[in-house]
Amino acid sequence: GDTMTNSELVTAAGPAADNVFFTFAPDPRKNPSAAAVVKKFRDAKVEPEGYVMYAYAAMQLFADAANAAKSTKYKDLEKALRSGSFDTVIGKLSFDAKGDNKLPGFMVYQWQGGKYDYVKK
Repeated sequence: GDTMTNSELVTAAGPAADNVFFTFAPDPRKNPSAAAVVKKFRDAKVEPEGYVMYAYAAMQLFADAANAAKSTKYKDLEKALRSGSFDTVIGKLSFDAKGDNKLPGFMVYQWQGGKYDYVKK
């Protein structure tokens, strides 16, 4: 379902994309803390869909962990990432004992009229 978060689906399928359901992580563009970054992308004529904001958050995590560890060595970064939580464009991130992030997992989406959004209950 990850590739379903790209407007290329509508380009390829046209109206047949309506009512297509898929799962993906929560849409970070809806997070108020991401508003400034989303605006910068949109001002540059780039829609930050799919993994764009997640990649941005990954770089924020790396920078914050490297600053906290005062190192870029793997073990130092790992220790820093496991030591607390980090503010990112996708929300506050922290990790469990296995190294998985604690943010909510997946949402169900639906394409309709050339756009996708969460499925309403």
